[in-house]
Amino acid sequence: MRQVAITGIGVVTPIGNHASEFSKALKEGLVGVSDVTRFPTVTNGLPRRAFQVRGFIPPRYVKIHDPFIQYIMHATEEALRDSGLDRHEIDRERIGIAVSSSKGGMYTFEKFYDRFMNHPSALLGARVYANFIPNIASQWIARRWKIWGPAKPAVAACATGLYAILEGVRMIEQGEADYCIAGAGEASITQLMTAGYRQMGVLAKSEMRPFDVKRDGFLIGEGAGIVILERLDGAKTRRAKIYGTVLGHAYGFESTHPYSFSADGDGLWRCLSGVLKKAGISPADIDYLNLHGTATRHGDIYETKQIKSAFGKDAHRISMSSTKSLVGHMLGAAGAVEVIACLIAMGGGFVPPTANLDRPDPECDLDYTPKKSKAKEINLACSISMGFGGQLGAILLTK
Repeated sequence: MRQVAITGIGVVTPIGNHASEFSKALKEGLVGVSDVTRFPTVTNGLPRRAFQVRGFIPPRYVKIHDPFIQYIMHATEEALRDSGLDRHEIDRERIGIAVSSSKGGMYTFEKFYDRFMNHPSALLGARVYANFIPNIASQWIARRWKIWGPAKPAVAACATGLYAILEGVRMIEQGEADYCIAGAGEASITQLMTAGYRQMGVLAKSEMRPFDVKRDGFLIGEGAGIVILERLDGAKTRRAKIYGTVLGHAYGFESTHPYSFSADGDGLWRCLSGVLKKAGISPADIDYLNLHGTATRHGDIYETKQIKSAFGKDAHRISMSSTKSLVGHMLGAAGAVEVIACLIAMGGGFVPPTANLDRPDPECDLDYTPKKSKAKEINLACSISMGFGGQLGAILLTK
């Protein structure tokens, strides 16, 4: 099976609209939360805090598109430039695309819904559709860069970003493509999504506090994460900068509840056990674990217990963190940005922190790297994603 290298990264996040900005903020433990400016919050009683992208200038050619498309296109431009690939010198039928969103154009939907209902228009309907469906960003990428290879957008709720990257990895491993643009974007800081998460009881009042005894849920984030994947032998031949290689990956699933994981379930344990077995490594080999870490009451306990079941005594030795505490829960984009966070941590020799972790829950007793990053050589990192509906995934990355 072909080995896969990651040779380019691009991001838009609440703590940086370029990889260099994101890397610096990640190490400094910058928290990107702010008061919501997208919709009125005083009169409708919705939470007033979110992790918004700020200072973002969209590419000229997508200015009228939904923000999730703008974020993806910006991050794709950066990742392609970073990779050093010359698309004129490679077969564009051998470039795959695995880019998606868990929600699609929620901002566009909310913006134009009343207008359409009051004045139905086929033209307006077409505009909404072209900005709404989660897989539509793949088309814009293909059109912009004239790519003719396979496209496999994945939708897996909050695991979408990781699933997209895994689908890209699989395309290269199985010989369907030699290169792949992979990742996800999200722009769901809207009244509809905020109200829905509030009703589910998973939104925090003001701060995200993963694994803290006072945690009360997550706050919505937005942005995009894109990576360039390619065959490792090809990357070496062209002397590309290699951020890391994919050592192993696994999917998982647990169907006990629409938006939570059962304390009696074992989905994540099976997923983590599976990725270790496929890669032929032990938990002792892992230097850093990027957690799903959404700061929900039951979710953090479930994740902690499942990790301890899968990794045994080594679970207490591994450095971990929830970078969602810095960028918010970026929903479909979260897993992709967290893979990039792992690559940055490996390259920079540090473990990103878990913000606002003042007093750990007694049931959450692992090394979550509270409040400040720490220096550490990382040769092998693992990232976990969990999605409403039961989707689970894990990826192992090595230098």
